[in-house]
Amino acid sequence: MREGTFSEEWRKSVHILMGGFALLLRYLPWWGAALLAAGAVISNATWIPKLRGGALMREFETESLLRSGVWLYSFSILMLLLIFPRRLEVVAGAWGVLALGDGFATLAGKGIGGPKLPWSSRKTWVGSTVFFGAGTLGGAAFWWWVASGTQSPTPSFRKMLLISGCAAAACAVVESLSLKLNDNLSVPFLAAGLLYSLQLVDPALWQASSEQLRHDFLVGLAVNLAFALTARALGAVSWSGVAGGLLVGITIATFGGLSAFGVLAFFFLLGSAATRLGYAGKARRGIAQERGGARGAVHALANCSVPAYLAFLAGSVPPDLQAGLWLAFVASLATAACDTLGSEIGPLGSGQPFLITRMRRVPAGTPGAVSLLGTVAGALGALFLGMVAAQLEVISYHAVALIPVAALFGTFLESFLGAALEPLDLVDSETINFINTLAGALAALALLRLVGSWL
Repeated sequence: MREGTFSEEWRKSVHILMGGFALLLRYLPWWGAALLAAGAVISNATWIPKLRGGALMREFETESLLRSGVWLYSFSILMLLLIFPRRLEVVAGAWGVLALGDGFATLAGKGIGGPKLPWSSRKTWVGSTVFFGAGTLGGAAFWWWVASGTQSPTPSFRKMLLISGCAAAACAVVESLSLKLNDNLSVPFLAAGLLYSLQLVDPALWQASSEQLRHDFLVGLAVNLAFALTARALGAVSWSGVAGGLLVGITIATFGGLSAFGVLAFFFLLGSAATRLGYAGKARRGIAQERGGARGAVHALANCSVPAYLAFLAGSVPPDLQAGLWLAFVASLATAACDTLGSEIGPLGSGQPFLITRMRRVPAGTPGAVSLLGTVAGALGALFLGMVAAQLEVISYHAVALIPVAALFGTFLESFLGAALEPLDLVDSETINFINTLAGALAALALLRLVGSWL
């Protein structure tokens, strides 16, 4: 390879080989590993991009560190070490999925080729399959190696393989989507979150409550089908939205019953009503929801995949963990509601919103713009949703006060990311909505830990 000539094969080979450093996590204290990762972050921001005349870098990556997959790779590992200082096996497993799954997928996709994925002309079935296989083995092997020296008791390798397979499958799907978010961020964080949370699942609980789960699934299927088809007939969702809504709704109804589904239904009705409110005027200004306000699968999954996963967890973990997860479930939906109401009702006011990063007035519809009317409407919507959840006995009334606080945190984070990153074309609105609901859920858990003894 000539100096200065970019080579995807060489880049991905380095990408894979760097995963070998994850094996050191068995011997290093977390702070030592973090210092080494910080050194890698600095190196990847300075001299590494110049190595062999910049042969590791794609052309567009030289514009900014936020576009550099090389830098984001090390940055992600550093962040995971700071998030999971006592669970280095989780970091190692996520690193294995990233290094081997993503690395070998690209090499196989380019070297073997094959049919393209229906939803992405840039990805192949071969590449995604290799991602799943290599990511599963890499995640499980790295997890086992570090856990056998640091985690007690150590889970069985079979369990590690199963959980790593779930994480790798989810990451393979996300990596195949046409998202603007760099996969050196999305893959390791998603993998780590799944590796950590899926360890909490106790399959024995499914066996003990199999009759109830079967009943809730069948009832949820019937209710969701009726709800989705009615929404379709009213023009509130597209056919893809029907499919996405069924996936989300049936999951929530199966693991949370009709009470949890009721919270989801209230969120949908609240958001749809806000979208319809003053729609003609918003359409004339070019800031209305597209397709007459009909939401598709991408909207359902962006706003509700986190709540659906939390419902699954809440119905699959020991009883002492369930209350916190149901609180996070409600908070994630409340955050989505807060964001939707802020975006739909805020522009109905007379004044211009302001950009959260610069505190200056901007036209309505600008990414990251907030207004007093939209903020108040969003907070009230989150509060009402929390009260509905309490009435349905999904959460306690004592916890309702936490819901709007968590929702506002997630919504303001969404506004900040939208203002800072969307103009740079580094992330799309659907990804930000996903982050928004996740941030609201995590904020609720943090608040519960802070004030739980007072509730």
